[in-house]
Amino acid sequence: MFPALLGLLFIAQSAQSQFLMDMVDTSKDIGKGMLSIYKRFDFIRMGGYIQPQFQVTQEPGAKSYAGGDFAPNVDNRFMLRRGRIRFEYAHFAEQTGPSVQFVFQFDGTERGVFIRDFWGRIFENKFKLFSFSMGMFARPFGYEINLASSDRESPERGRMSQILMKTERDMGAMVSFEPRRQKGFLHYFKVDAGFFNGPGLNAPADYDSHKDFIARVAIKPFHINKKITFSTGVSLLDGGFLQNTKYVYTSNRDLRSFTIDSSQNNIGKIAPRKYYGADVQLKIKDK
Repeated sequence: MFPALLGLLFIAQSAQSQFLMDMVDTSKDIGKGMLSIYKRFDFIRMGGYIQPQFQVTQEPGAKSYAGGDFAPNVDNRFMLRRGRIRFEYAHFAEQTGPSVQFVFQFDGTERGVFIRDFWGRIFENKFKLFSFSMGMFARPFGYEINLASSDRESPERGRMSQILMKTERDMGAMVSFEPRRQKGFLHYFKVDAGFFNGPGLNAPADYDSHKDFIARVAIKPFHINKKITFSTGVSLLDGGFLQNTKYVYTSNRDLRSFTIDSSQNNIGKIAPRKYYGADVQLKIKDK
C-alpha cells in the first residue's frame, strides 16, 4: 500500500515559539515580538494550522499507519490529517516579567475533536531561574518530541517518536530550570524534570499508581560563529507499566528469541520501561 500525500495546507502563527514548552525568551527577536503582542492584545495569543489531504491506495480497505486504515470499500479519500487551534494566555507582573502562563490546544478532524495541550505554568521571578508546569503537555524527552510543527522539517514526527512516545503528550507535573537573564553562559542551559502518568492521550485516565520520571538536560542553540549554530541534550525516561499477567518475556542476546518467566509472583509487578537519549543539532548557513 502506497498512500500518496497530494495536498498540504500549512498555516502557522508568525510568532510561534520553537518548542512546545518554551518559555517567553525576551532575548530573542521572536520573544520580543511575543512580548509586544501580549501587551498590546491583553496577553492573549491565538494561532493554528490545518492539514487537509487526499490519499490513494492500491486496494480498498488497505492498512495504513499514516492517517489510519482505509474503510473496507474505500481506496481513496479526502481527510483532515490535523486541524489545530491554540490559545495562549500570559500574565506579566510589573517589573518582574511573566508570572503565569496557560495554554490550550485542540486537534479537530472529521473523526472528532481532541485536546493536545492543556497546561499551566507558574514562574519564579526572584532569581528568574525556575518554573513549575502541570497538566497535559509534551514529554520532555529528546529534541523532536517538543519541536513544534511549524519548525520541523515536515509536519510529521519521525516514526520512532510516534511509536515510543505516541501522541507525545502526557499528564504530569514538571519543574524547569531555565535562566531568563541574558547575561552569562548559564542562560543557554535548560533542565526539565517531572513525573507523568504514563499512558498519555492513549487512555482516559491513569490505570496504575506507577509514575514515569522523565528528564532532559540541554544546551540551547548558540552561535559558534556567524554561520554555525550548535545545540545538544541528553534525556532519560524511567518508568513502567503494571504487570497484569504472569508471563514476562525477556529478549535473549541474539535478539531473535525470548525467555519466558511464568511465575505467579509476576502479577502486580511493574514491567520496566526505560529509555535513554542523546541529540545534537548543528546548523550551518549557506548562500
